[in-house]
Formats: sequence, C-alpha cells, structure tokens
Amino acid sequence: MNLYGVSKQINQAGDSMLQVRKDLCLGCGLCAQNCPQGAIYLFWGQAQINHNKCNSCGMCLEICPQGAIIEKIAISPKALTEEIQGMRKQTEAILARMDRLSSASPRN
Repeated sequence: MNLYGVSKQINQAGDSMLQVRKDLCLGCGLCAQNCPQGAIYLFWGQAQINHNKCNSCGMCLEICPQGAIIEKIAISPKALTEEIQGMRKQTEAILARMDRLSSASPRN
C-alpha cells in the first residue's frame, strides 16, 4: 500500500505523477529546497514540477506543510475494478467482525 492506502499492484508500471495543487500552494519553497532531483522550482510564487527531472520519490509529498503536492496514479479500469472489489471484501469482513463483537458483548 502507498501513502494513501492504494495497493501498489495497481501502479506496477510506475505510472504516477506528482502535481501541485495551485489552490493550496503558498509558495514557501520547502519542496524546492528539499527535492533531491532539483525538479521543483517556484514560478510566480507557486511551486512547479519539472516532470522530466522528477523521479516521483515523494519527498515533496511529505515535506509540504499544506499538502499541496498530490500523487496522480494512472490506473486501468480493470485494475480499478479489482481494487474496489478487494476493498469491498475487506469492508464486508470488518463489518461482519463488528457484528459478531457487538452480539457477543454483554448488554446491560
């Protein structure tokens, strides 16, 4: 699972891309200062990512105090469907356990 709980299986080809949310970026420059690839720069007070230099290491995701840098993951419809089905099964299993626990606990 990645930072957002998405299975790494859906991104086997490494088809992720980091993007700056302009509505959240304050232009503080922490991402640019800490990017090991030098792929981030400030332009008109906003962070910009040079995708030719970026290796999607995720350092900027962790360092940004505003959460203004997000990871976009390319996923096929089939892989997305499989991921959703897996999450649905996990949710059903959790709910079933919760039902068993609530029925097993003594009620006053």
